[in-house]
Order: sequence, then C-alpha cells, then structure tokens
Amino acid sequence: MMGIWLRRIVRWMVLMLGSVLLFVLVVDRFYPMALTPTRHVSRVVTGEEGAWLYAVTDREGRWRFPADLRRIDPLYLRMLQVVEDQRFDDHPGIDPLAMVRALGQWIASGHIRSGGSTITMQLARLLEPKPRTLRSKIIEMIRALQLEMHHTKPTILSAYLTLTPYGGNVEGIVAASRRYFGKLPTNLSPAQAALLVALPRNPEQLRPDRHPRRARAARARVLRKALHHGLITPALYARAITAPLPQKLHPFPRYAPHIASRLLRKAPEDATTVTTTLQAPLQTQLEAWARIAGMRLPAHATLAVLVVRNRDGAVEAYLGSHDMFSPRTAGYVDMIRAVRSPGSTLKPFVYAMAFEIHRVHPNTIIRDRETRFGDYLPHNYSRRYTGEVTLTYALEHSLNIPAVKLLAQVGAPAFVARLGRVTGKLHIPRGTPTLPIILGGLGITPWQIAQLYVGLARGGEAPRLHLLPSKGEDNTTTLCDPESARMVTAILRRIAPPAGHVDPLQHIAFKTGTSYGTRDLWTAAYTRDHTVVVWVGRPDNAPMPRHSGREVAAPLAFDVFEILEALLPDRAWGWSPDYLGTTAPQALRTFDRTVRVATPTMHFIRPAEDARFRSAGCYDATVPATLDGGTPPYTWY
Repeated sequence: MMGIWLRRIVRWMVLMLGSVLLFVLVVDRFYPMALTPTRHVSRVVTGEEGAWLYAVTDREGRWRFPADLRRIDPLYLRMLQVVEDQRFDDHPGIDPLAMVRALGQWIASGHIRSGGSTITMQLARLLEPKPRTLRSKIIEMIRALQLEMHHTKPTILSAYLTLTPYGGNVEGIVAASRRYFGKLPTNLSPAQAALLVALPRNPEQLRPDRHPRRARAARARVLRKALHHGLITPALYARAITAPLPQKLHPFPRYAPHIASRLLRKAPEDATTVTTTLQAPLQTQLEAWARIAGMRLPAHATLAVLVVRNRDGAVEAYLGSHDMFSPRTAGYVDMIRAVRSPGSTLKPFVYAMAFEIHRVHPNTIIRDRETRFGDYLPHNYSRRYTGEVTLTYALEHSLNIPAVKLLAQVGAPAFVARLGRVTGKLHIPRGTPTLPIILGGLGITPWQIAQLYVGLARGGEAPRLHLLPSKGEDNTTTLCDPESARMVTAILRRIAPPAGHVDPLQHIAFKTGTSYGTRDLWTAAYTRDHTVVVWVGRPDNAPMPRHSGREVAAPLAFDVFEILEALLPDRAWGWSPDYLGTTAPQALRTFDRTVRVATPTMHFIRPAEDARFRSAGCYDATVPATLDGGTPPYTWY
C-alpha cells in the first residue's frame, strides 16, 4: 500500500515539474529574459596602467559600472553567497530548501523573517522591478528559471553585482566601492566587504555617512555569519567589528577633463572603458600643481601643459587649462588644441634646416643689425642690436634678425612645408608663407609645437603624438638630419635656466617665445626622455603687458620637470656630450659675406661697420662719422 502511494506522489511531482517546465518554456518563447540593462553603464577613461582618471554617469544619470568577477575581492564574493544564497552554485534559479525554510518561518512567527529569494531571483527583480506581492514573487521565480536556462552562473552573478542598489544613483559593487572607499573592489578588508554585502538590503537606511548606527549593526550581522562559516578568523573578526565606518562619500575622478570628454565622445557607444597613455600619478600631481600655479598668472590668464614621452610620442599628461571649472579664465576651453601665435618657438627649426643644407655652422658669424627685407623691417624684441655674433649666440639669445636672415635662405614656403609634414596643417595668414612667420606670424597649437620638439629630442625623427595605446606601427616623419638636431639641442641646452631654477648638468634644452602684443607666452623644453610644452595666455586673446615667455612660462616648465624627476627617479636624464667646436669651416665662417641681403640705402663710411672703440678715459672723447646716402640733416639715435 505504501509503495502505491509513493509511486502516485512521484508521478504527481513529475507531472507538476513537467507542467512547470512546459510553462516556463512557453513563457521563455514569447517573453524572453535579457540582460540588456547591464549594458547601460557608466563609462570611464583610464591611464596607461589602468588607474581611473575620468568617469561619467550612464544615460540616466546613474553611477553603474560593469562587474568583472576576476577583479572583485574573493572574500566579498564568499560573504555574499553565505548571506544571500548559500546554494547559488547548485540550484536552478530557485532554492526549494530556502523556500520551505521561509514558509516555515512565516507560519511559525506570523511574519516573513527571510524571503527565500536566490541571487538569480533578485537579479530578475532588478531587471524587471515589480511591487512586492505573491504574484510578483511567482513571476520572479519563473524569470529566474529563464535566466538559468540561458546564462552561466558567473554571468548571472556579474549581472547582479552590476545592478545591485547602494543608495541614490549608485548601483553595483564597483560604483559602491569607489563611492564609499575611494577604490576598486579588488582588495577589500573584511569590514569593507561586510558593509558592501549588507548595504543592498536597505541602501538608504543603512548608508554609513547618514545612519552609522544602523550601518554598524548591519555590518556586524554579516561579520558574525562570516565568522560562523569560517570565512574569517576570530582575530580578523575582532578587528573588523571595531573598524571605523566611512564618514563621507568619495567623488568619482574627473582628471584630464578636456581630453577625456573628447575621447569619450569619439569612442564607440559600447566602449565602457577608454584606455589612454596618460600616467595617472603625473596627471593628478600636475593638476594639483596647476591650480596653485594659476594663482600666480597674469590676470584672467590660464596655462596649458603637454608632457610627451619621447621614445614613442605617447602623451603622458594633458592639461587644457589650469582649472576647467574657472569661468574667470574660460577654463572650459582646451588651449592645447587652440591655434595661437608661436612667438620665437619656431626659430630652432630654421637653424636646424640651415645647418642641414650646409649654409651655416653653429659658429658662423652673422651680423645682428637692423636689416630691411624688401618692405619688411623686423626688429629685435629689445630694440637693440648686437653686431657680429655667432649663430650659437644668436639662437641662445633669441635674436630676431639672424633668424629672419636664415629663413630668407631656407625659403619660407620650404620651411612651412617641412613643418607641415610633421605637424599637419598650419594656419598661414593669407595662405602664403612669408618671412614674418619665423617671429610668430602664423597659427599653431601647443600640440603641434610639442610634435616638433619631440622630433628635435629624437634626433630629427618625429613620431606621431598619440593618446591611445599604439598598435606598434611606425609613424615617424623626418624633421631634419640627426647632426642638425644635435647641434640645435646643444645650443638650447646652453640657455640659462629661469630665475629660481638650476640645471647644473644642462640636461634641459628649452626655448621660450612671446607673441606680438604679449598674447602668448611659451616654453618648449625637452630632455632625452620627455618633452614639455607650456603655454600661458588669455583664451579671449587679450594682451598681457610687461610679461614674457621666459619670465612666466619657463619657470612653469622647469616646475614640471621637477615633478617628473620626483616621480621617475630612476630615469637616465643626461645627454651624451655635445661638441660644437670653436670655429666654423672656412667657407662658412661669415654669413653676410657669402649671402647678399637687402640693406638700407644709407650706411656708414666711417667708422667701419661693427667697429669697436676702447675708452681712453676721456668723457668728452668724440668719434667723427661719415655717412653715405640719405638726405641731411641726419638725426643720431
């Protein structure tokens, strides 16, 4: 008799299970369950080593990041299963034992003490929120069976940890760990893991920054369970139970905002992470330094900084302004991409090209005096002239007349074409390159200036600057030959450091620049390993009287190198010895005797050009002068 009843019960159970399975299959056919919401996540820009630099919410304003089980602390995962779903790895989405236990507790106590919901059922509720009713519970069970039919346990757990609510607009273990502890959940302490397990039960009422007593009690319940199941030792439990709670929420990172927002706009919509070549420690330190340095700038001025790794052209730091959120200085404008006048920063390249075509040598003598080039009459910045000097002296002291003379020999169109092959399009007034371009008469961006100086640092071969990891392709362009680049570098290393800085080994080669009307203050500097470009100015293009690139931008560039050297103490910063010699080859000893340049129609017969007179100690000594040309009477300046 007993056997007959047993067979009937078995047949009834098989029939019921078959009916349930058939019903689930029908539902799954017409109402499939998808994990689509897990693809609507926040996006993040990281540095080269994976450190977060910039994060944005998803399209609905939520902080929600995909959960990768390989990057979540194993202790947290074990605690979660012990508290929420001990048989998660074995059940098909519904845990019959947990359901029977919950039903028994309800009958015995008259109220629900444990819900009996599995992690899969909770995921179904997160995917399709419904009122907490018996009907909703049945739907959750069916949906849980559907999820288990189509997805693996790791996929289900990852989806659950992506959508779990943690209060406000924070969802998922990754966002919660960043919000409460300021770090990713890869390495959590027992106290931190327990709090993150406890919070989703009632996220608004258990927030540690608002309700510390409730949060501490909820964390303690999880820790006791972890101790009971042997997940932590008594010693770890004793430390965790008294560990302080987080008292404030950590902001999500917003470093490198100009370029990070640009990269996110360009990235595919399904790209949740954009990895860059930026170095997070360097970027964060430079931004902190820039906010302080910005206080010392001319009124309403901002600064832009670009740091490039010379080896491969990777951009390691990018500051579009000293403070993105400063309305006083239009900080939201990305000045790294802004077209500005370069001042004198292009002079080294005309020297390099003149060296390359063997028209001059660093020790060639050139006359620095007022010179007319057709209808163009340039002047030195100081309005003073030095007479006969070497080209090394002329570049070291940024004399204008020698630079224009060299450009007249190289040819303005050829010069611009060579630069353009390296930098891309340059902005030429009226479209025709003329001699004033060497003194700032064209438009160029700090990004393009960095591209050129990296080429000098690399011996004349300029790699393409990039912010995204290189795929190994060779994108170098020839700027000049190695010998010319070496000569220019040797000269730029001789320039005296700005006030307040020292460079005893002369390992920093640099050139400053000040544009017409002091609207742009520049310094481009490089060592063997890094190139730094600093621009200071007003985004509205207003002038900054009584300031210069050497006084304002150069000290900032040297500050950046000090930060670099502190972060990278093991780098080899020195150059190999450079030798410029003391005399030029016989054919290149004097520039002005071998090259005819248009000169003023009036000139001195006596004293001879560039003559020097030693004082005899007489205050009333006179030097008679004889002039040729012009119309008397003459005025002496």
